[in-house]
Amino acid sequence: MNPLRLLIVTPRYWPLVGDTERVTTRLANQFCARGCSTTILTARWHNDWPESVVHLHAVVKRLPGSPRGGWTTFRYMRALARWVRQHRQEFDIVYVMNLRQDAYAVVGALGADDPPVVLRAQRARETGDCHWQHHARFGNRLRKRCQDAAAIVASTDVSADELLRAGYTSIHRIDFGAEEIEPRSAASRYHARAALAEANQDLEVAEFAPVAICVDRFAEGRGLPELIRAWFPIADRWPSAKLWLIGDGPLRDSLYHSVVDLGLRQQIAMPGSFDELSELYHAADVFVSPSPDYGASQALIEAMAAGLPIIASDTPDVREIIEDSIHGFLTPPGDRQRLSERIAQLFESTDLALRQGLAARRLANECYSLSRVVEDHLTLFKQLAHSASRGTA
Repeated sequence: MNPLRLLIVTPRYWPLVGDTERVTTRLANQFCARGCSTTILTARWHNDWPESVVHLHAVVKRLPGSPRGGWTTFRYMRALARWVRQHRQEFDIVYVMNLRQDAYAVVGALGADDPPVVLRAQRARETGDCHWQHHARFGNRLRKRCQDAAAIVASTDVSADELLRAGYTSIHRIDFGAEEIEPRSAASRYHARAALAEANQDLEVAEFAPVAICVDRFAEGRGLPELIRAWFPIADRWPSAKLWLIGDGPLRDSLYHSVVDLGLRQQIAMPGSFDELSELYHAADVFVSPSPDYGASQALIEAMAAGLPIIASDTPDVREIIEDSIHGFLTPPGDRQRLSERIAQLFESTDLALRQGLAARRLANECYSLSRVVEDHLTLFKQLAHSASRGTA
């Protein structure tokens, strides 16, 4: 049997780092490991980036230009549609990692079934694709085009319900997935902190000082300014405690200036983005996700798999995953005081943090294994590819 030939379309990919990029990288690597011929088609955000590379066994093709808005987005969409039309015979399935301009261009160029196009809905609520389609210019046209896709993948029940209300059919629930990570221990914590401090002095921390980590894109709606201000009581009580803000994005400069202006430069580190987060998770004590809008994420699932207790905003899609006081704590969105209190509670009670972290790890390994997520994708892809081949036989 010939290997499945898969094209994954995403506007952002390595070396850019973010939640979608992380999801795409994990899936592509696993698809390759399962014998799929996998190609990533993405934008070329910098002129000095090569047009073609191999990343973790997947072939990466970069189109000229990038969707930065206005004319540049239109040019990118035209280049994307032209490329997939020219290469359509080389693939059995096209998997688009959003329901936005990329999806519109690909479905318009290929239709739904030749080869079948599968779309993945990114996030839910205010930062999700359905909300974006409702408010974007020409959003109604984009939604109608996307509804012609062969299948839609939703990572949470909240996202699936939104898609259903928006008129989508053939919705398939496939969760986020995380690889099993070596269990955290006092020894792994010590060695991870030593290695990180050697690599980046911003990550240097006293041996027994508590550390909270937040992994997110530095953009509007992520609750990062509130998290920074919530650190005041923590810094007063634990002067050596650290908050690591991992990521990048358009708000980076303003967030950094806030940290400096508030006198928290020694307590809050912003070391940039990381391809691999497992060492950071081993070095930290608590994972914090303060976003009132963004909800569930790949980083949250990976932190659970590492055995970190979770403190997250109480949103419908996060509530699908995290049980309050079992796997961590859910806090009212935007409630700075409650966020600070919960961080302090886990810093103060290491037994509670350990218990919640172990519960989070068990849940991630039992319900959100990357292996199962990959199998669910491949089952869907093979069914669609088989139906398409019978229809054209």
